[in-house]
Amino acid sequence: MKAGHRIYYIIGLLTFSEVALLGFALLPVPLKVCSIFLSGLPLGMIWGVIFSYIEGRRISEILNVGLSVALIVSSGLVKTLGQFVMDNLHVSEYWMPFTTGLLVYPVMLLCSWLLNQIPAPNEQDIIQRTKRAPMDGKDRRKFLRQFFWGICMLVVFYGALTVFRELRDSFAADIWKELHIEGAMIFTQTEVPIAVFVLVLMFLIVFVRNNRLALNIIYCIAVTGGSLMVFSTLLYVYGFLSPIWWMILSGLGLYMGYIPFTYLIERLIASLRVVSTAVFIIYLADSFGYLGTTGVFMVKNFVSADISWTVMLMRTALFSGFVSVLSIFAIYCYFKQQLNSLILIPSEIHD
Repeated sequence: MKAGHRIYYIIGLLTFSEVALLGFALLPVPLKVCSIFLSGLPLGMIWGVIFSYIEGRRISEILNVGLSVALIVSSGLVKTLGQFVMDNLHVSEYWMPFTTGLLVYPVMLLCSWLLNQIPAPNEQDIIQRTKRAPMDGKDRRKFLRQFFWGICMLVVFYGALTVFRELRDSFAADIWKELHIEGAMIFTQTEVPIAVFVLVLMFLIVFVRNNRLALNIIYCIAVTGGSLMVFSTLLYVYGFLSPIWWMILSGLGLYMGYIPFTYLIERLIASLRVVSTAVFIIYLADSFGYLGTTGVFMVKNFVSADISWTVMLMRTALFSGFVSVLSIFAIYCYFKQQLNSLILIPSEIHD
């Protein structure tokens, strides 16, 4: 995709999604699922386009911090806004998604324009973070052959966390209801502390210029996050944690692995000195992540329909946390070998 076309791509995807939500309000019940599918499809594609604006820069982490916080907080915020729309504007649950989207649409257009004002990476950015360029089919195949097993482990890591995130996010209202905790603000109250902590954690990486050191720090953060998902869930199961603290700590563990993923890809490409784009790996990992999520939802609805969403979330937290820890160790071992085969350039030695 050409750089000059990105803003039109973003606006087109946002508009398509909003129109699909209008279909959710107007279509008969059996067809509403089609509207939800069509609405979610373009939104899943926007993340990679947005990240293409900020990758390959010395300040990529600073820009990504804001993007990361928005990702965490927006989930709870939009649920709070949706509940407000239904309670105060007396909008039905079928019209609520379209109405909420309509309220924030002007803000999204403004933010898209501001994003498009970001200048291209300069010479120093390219020296420290490697040139980024769109990849055609030949480039992607070459990249996959060169780092196949490492990319597989990255996809497994991100996919496991995506399954847990989607389950936790999509059925948050049902889960809180099963936990006997109500109120629209609970969605935001539990996500803001997570966002603040992850914000501080990720901001510290900004000051690490050495790409290999930054990679090791990210590995440690991700392992800690996966472990936190597992242990917080076990503590809740055995009655040592309240439901709210379990949701906060398991969510914190999730985002300690989920958010640094883009940082991990950014620093890996910079360290490997491969002319490519992080967007390709992000889209690849996203695709398998959502495929895994669909599989989990189908199992829940057709095989284990009698299991509550809370129990499903607990099981997924244990599974995803365990898989993320194992896969991050595999990623570390694979790319350590790849990096050790490279000749360090002077800037990497002295950083």
